[in-house]
Amino acid sequence: MTDEMVDANVTYKFKFGPGKERVYEIKIKPDDLSLIEPSFASLPEWTDLEHCKCSHCPLKKEQSPKCPIAKNLAYIADEYQGHKSFEVVEVEVYTRYRNYFKKISLQEGLYSIFGLIMATSSCPHMKFLRPMARFHLPFSNFQETIVRSSSFYLLGQFFVQKNGGKPDFHLKGLDLLYEKVQQVNLGIIERIRSVATGDADANSVTILQGFAQLLSMQLSDDLSEIEPYFTS
Repeated sequence: MTDEMVDANVTYKFKFGPGKERVYEIKIKPDDLSLIEPSFASLPEWTDLEHCKCSHCPLKKEQSPKCPIAKNLAYIADEYQGHKSFEVVEVEVYTRYRNYFKKISLQEGLYSIFGLIMATSSCPHMKFLRPMARFHLPFSNFQETIVRSSSFYLLGQFFVQKNGGKPDFHLKGLDLLYEKVQQVNLGIIERIRSVATGDADANSVTILQGFAQLLSMQLSDDLSEIEPYFTS
């Protein structure tokens, strides 16, 4: 494995107590920043494309019988179906250049890893998030998400202009992209709730949904939440 490939990999370790832990290695292709999908002998029915399918999904079951996001979340989500959101866990995250540690609720830990998996899955509506996933920041809060999302989008628009395209430096396109992300989040929440007996899985996606909604509100308010940092 080359250094370039290792650079993109992220490992999550959930510790529930002495001798009880779960480890997930997220492997990302360096060329297109897509997830190297885990292989399964079988997948649960809730991952079928037509099960709680998002209303704006452009995929057809003939080409994609499974939802790209659901099938990649399944091996984690199914393990926590009976768990409660506020169960306290220790989460360690390992990347090539730095490691992270936080003692948090299970829903917060799952929201962090779910966000990474969703962004690198083959859902067309999530593809724009892949550069952020490449520079993954575990446990990011709302303000960090605002700064990262808007900054990455504007950097992308610089390259649009550099290559002769018409850039969007007013973030209008970013607002539209996040509206689609919100619909994806709602679809995933519905899928998980259709089978879960606990609430940790669904609540973790609900956090992502809340961030997407708040970001859209900030975009419509000209990013006033973070403006003082740049004008004071």
